[in-house]
Amino acid sequence: MKRRVVRAAVLAAAGLWLLSAETSRSSMDGVYSEAQAKRGRELYADQCIECHGHDLEGKYESAPLAGDEFRNHWEGLDLDKLFERIHTTMTGDAAGMISTGPPKPLTRGQTADLVAFLLYFNGMPAGKTDLGTKAEVLETIRFESPKP
Repeated sequence: MKRRVVRAAVLAAAGLWLLSAETSRSSMDGVYSEAQAKRGRELYADQCIECHGHDLEGKYESAPLAGDEFRNHWEGLDLDKLFERIHTTMTGDAAGMISTGPPKPLTRGQTADLVAFLLYFNGMPAGKTDLGTKAEVLETIRFESPKP
């Protein structure tokens, strides 16, 4: 019985170590590509600029997507939280303002492109591969702002 308890404790500790190793990546580790950020910038200009502004400063009731307020809000959270916020609350037609029909949701690929653009605009470096769209991957990357 005692061995089982010890073995369970060792396995639990190993699991926690593996979990922390999986979440050790940050947005400062080049988690998106330059090409993806460019696609995101084009999508932003087409779909988001009306409400969030040319410099991502936020307009009307829309929150800023750059600067200290934005970075402080997301600091330390995993990228899946930012991804899902955009994916579930924004639409592919500027929050329904462009078309007269029902708003169209952003695809997961479009959402990843927008997140890549936000990371780029906020000073996080690009890498060699696109940011993924799967929650289990995005949950392993924490939002970390550039240090001055």
